[in-house]
Amino acid sequence: MLNMISNTNAAVITQEQFLTDLTPEEASVIEGGKFVLIEKIQAIKADADFIGKDDTYITIGGRKIWGAKSFSTGQARTVNRGRTFGSSTVVALFDEDLGNDDPLGSFTVSGLTNGSIVRVSGSGSRYDVYYRVTA
Repeated sequence: MLNMISNTNAAVITQEQFLTDLTPEEASVIEGGKFVLIEKIQAIKADADFIGKDDTYITIGGRKIWGAKSFSTGQARTVNRGRTFGSSTVVALFDEDLGNDDPLGSFTVSGLTNGSIVRVSGSGSRYDVYYRVTA
């Protein structure tokens, strides 16, 4: 009988350790969180750099998920990368530079979508971001 109680306690401790090792985003998925998928982006105007193309990358919740990829005006690329989140998160685009990276715009996602397009702009560039949010 004592052995059975010890095994049960060990299982509870193991489960508790598993749950405390999760990031807030991972825990939100277990608790019914959301997932944002960036399907593609298109450079409406790639003009963050004086010389050359934008070297665009994407972050979700402050973590880089894609890029840097070289963009010219009018160019589109499939991304198909995403991340889990809780109630809301920020999607941001940047132009990678040797010094400080240039912000190309950002937006906040929270509710579920079957597909959306948002235009972001910053540092002289404009991009359309195609995304969806699922549970």
